[in-house]
Amino acid sequence: MDLINAWWAIIRDGVHHIQPVQFVIIGLIFGWMASSVGAVVFGSLAASVLYIAVDRLWPVVFQHQTFAMPAFNTEFWHFFLSLYFAFLVIVAVVYIVKQIVESIRG
Repeated sequence: MDLINAWWAIIRDGVHHIQPVQFVIIGLIFGWMASSVGAVVFGSLAASVLYIAVDRLWPVVFQHQTFAMPAFNTEFWHFFLSLYFAFLVIVAVVYIVKQIVESIRG
């Protein structure tokens, strides 16, 4: 039970920092692009990396600030892990809905 509580603490801490609009847009795009279960798993990883890249490059492009690399510390990896699992859920749901709609259409 301690292992589950530890994982839940990691996920809970990271989820609070996710920006919902950016998350949903990237999740829907990667969900529509997924063509297999493997694409869901690797697409979630790619979506997490893209989310971090957009999060870091947005102020550089639109607010003319200097680029700052993320600090690869424990908090970053907790955030990245929770981001990956959140993308895994949304990409899988979009993939499943897409497969159901395609099977209905024939």
